[in-house]
Amino acid sequence: MTQYMLVLHDAPADYAELGLQELSALVQRYVDWVEDLKRSGHFVASYKLGAEGGRMLTPESTRPVPSDGPYAEAKDVIGGAFVIAARDLDEAEAIARTSPHLRGRNRIEIRVVDEESCEAVIEEARRERGAVHA
Repeated sequence: MTQYMLVLHDAPADYAELGLQELSALVQRYVDWVEDLKRSGHFVASYKLGAEGGRMLTPESTRPVPSDGPYAEAKDVIGGAFVIAARDLDEAEAIARTSPHLRGRNRIEIRVVDEESCEAVIEEARRERGAVHA
């Protein structure tokens, strides 16, 4: 099976309206969804990004310039990602459609994971590192 990354795009303003009970119920829906993915053999990994933001790098003339961000005031923030295994893009989309993330203005971007290229780059780095140490 092919691996697909489900990139979770959040509309932060939609979460500000939720009370504690609603947030707890939403978290439980994610937990249940992940358990269903595991039982069906589609779950590979998941990543929740911290709400405090991080740092953004943007090119400015000849060097990258860091700045704080992304900010919660943004209209679209990547809040996390899931990696799933699916036969094809259609099955990956069908799985994504069952996600509790699809509420309000949230979106899910579905991207194929290019495992072959990643493995080739890692293997080349290992060979180069081995040649340096030899």
